[in-house]
Amino acid sequence: MNSRLYAVMQAGSLSPLAYFFARFLADKYQRNEDDTLVLSAVLVSERNQQGDVCVDLRRYAGAPLFAGDADPSMTPSRAPELTQWLRELAADAAVGRPGEFAPLILEGERLYLHRLWQFEQQVLASISARLASPPVLDEVRLASGLARLFPVSDSGPDWQKIASALAVSQRFAVISGGPGTGKTTTVVKVLALLLEQHPEMHVRLAAPTGKAAARMVDAIRQRKAGINIADELRARIPDQATTLHRLLGFNGRHFAHHRRNPLVLDCLVVDEASMIDLPMMARLLTALPDHARIILLGDRDQLASVEAGNVLGDITGHGQPICYSTAQVQFLALHTDTPVVALPVSDAAPSIADAIGLLRTSYRFAADSGIGQLAQWVNAGEGGAALALLRDDPSGQLLWHENNERTISADALEWAVTQYAVYLHCDEIGAALDAFEQIRVLCALRNGPFGVDEVNRIIGERLHARGLIEAGEECHGKPVMVTVNDYEVGLYNGDIGLLWRDVRGDLRAWFRVADGQLRDIPLRSLPKYVSAWGLTVHKSQGSEFERVLLVLPSEAANLLLSRELIYTGITRARRQLHVSASAPALLQGCRERIRRSSGLASKLGWTDNPQA
Repeated sequence: MNSRLYAVMQAGSLSPLAYFFARFLADKYQRNEDDTLVLSAVLVSERNQQGDVCVDLRRYAGAPLFAGDADPSMTPSRAPELTQWLRELAADAAVGRPGEFAPLILEGERLYLHRLWQFEQQVLASISARLASPPVLDEVRLASGLARLFPVSDSGPDWQKIASALAVSQRFAVISGGPGTGKTTTVVKVLALLLEQHPEMHVRLAAPTGKAAARMVDAIRQRKAGINIADELRARIPDQATTLHRLLGFNGRHFAHHRRNPLVLDCLVVDEASMIDLPMMARLLTALPDHARIILLGDRDQLASVEAGNVLGDITGHGQPICYSTAQVQFLALHTDTPVVALPVSDAAPSIADAIGLLRTSYRFAADSGIGQLAQWVNAGEGGAALALLRDDPSGQLLWHENNERTISADALEWAVTQYAVYLHCDEIGAALDAFEQIRVLCALRNGPFGVDEVNRIIGERLHARGLIEAGEECHGKPVMVTVNDYEVGLYNGDIGLLWRDVRGDLRAWFRVADGQLRDIPLRSLPKYVSAWGLTVHKSQGSEFERVLLVLPSEAANLLLSRELIYTGITRARRQLHVSASAPALLQGCRERIRRSSGLASKLGWTDNPQA
């Protein structure tokens, strides 16, 4: 395989992984680079790296395949028309049908890498099996527990109570809601109800990252102290959580737990489920014992995982209304004292909907909250209303900083530097870490004048100019984020700490671990890291801060801008949000939605492309 695809790769329009995968197939099956198989392999591999589980052939049929072929004198590579494309792939020895073993799998009009098709099938099979086998309940005890844990409300349906009844009645359940809707409060009560049903139930808690696991632990410890259950059952609600990799026993190469060596547990609760990619979800579900329950917590409107898939979005219908079957509505009405007419019902709803509890009331953001209202406008795609609110917020929670074409707003940077100065004036590391965790700069991009690398450079320089930090890569007060998993040291990708001098004057890296204690390690043992005054929005998932500066690029055409990204950045802030952006970029971002190709949603019964 020669010139064209190699040139496209060299020009940056094609990843090396996609090129060499196509080259491998071309060599194995003796094809040239214009062969339909080779072009299809390039496309499916490239789209996988962009987050798609598969390629929807209808979307690409007849269109140019690459953003820019390097040589303008050459006719651009185009995909065949759909009928021809399907016919050629179906006849190709390198392309299998569902259940067959081949490098590529064609299922309907979707083309998969074999391993991703297999992961999708594993997720589907596990969810379907659990939905088909509901647990046996003591319904009298359940109704009594729900009445005790959820006082009667006069303000309409108690969605936490409804979600709790739903989760107890299923082996697979999702509790989804925006910030402050009470996902943790709800799941603590779910665990109390489950333990009243089965006092010996073995429950474990997990999250995708160490930071998310630590926040989950803190929240559950606070909530379980105040619920009305017997002390011996309260003591059985776990208050330790782990990352998914550690739960599954990942040693850097292999997972210890899988179908042949399942986890030892009866119920697994996983927080921040929107961050879980398809391969990890497949591994997690196949490692569960057949009898076990799993409860996923997350915000279905947040950013999808960094890697392939949008599993929580697929499961919850990508923003489609959640309606329940008639049988489920009758069950919920009976056990939660909710009028039938107050519950959304549709017998056309997919069966997965009966396993989704959607929390709809925010207890963090009041009706007049600027942050809460802004999140709603962005999530609804109402960019004009969002911009107007940012420019004139009666609540005082929102502040707008207009970027120019090439640099972040100077006022926004000055605000961030002033905020960060607070932790640098602390005398001891515990107070410094607590103060540092109150503020964060979040960026949509990693590179460029509005990217996190540039933000970290500028903030470091300005703090040094004020005499607050020393010069150099390793200095007292510098925040660091670990970028690799180090299983020997026990630090993981996304863990954040501070470089701080101890009482002897030695510079060490300090982290607050899941139980709230401080841990320090010598710099020579610190895994690879980057500065962490600024984070990407993706890296901030699972975290919340009192005050946030959200930096968006000024160019409206940036392909990474989406309402999910902006919504996720907004909802990291609890009390104050500064946005440094241009009006065109904000408006365009609110119009764009992340649409990752996958077959899981339709296989679970949701309509295809509801947001298209």
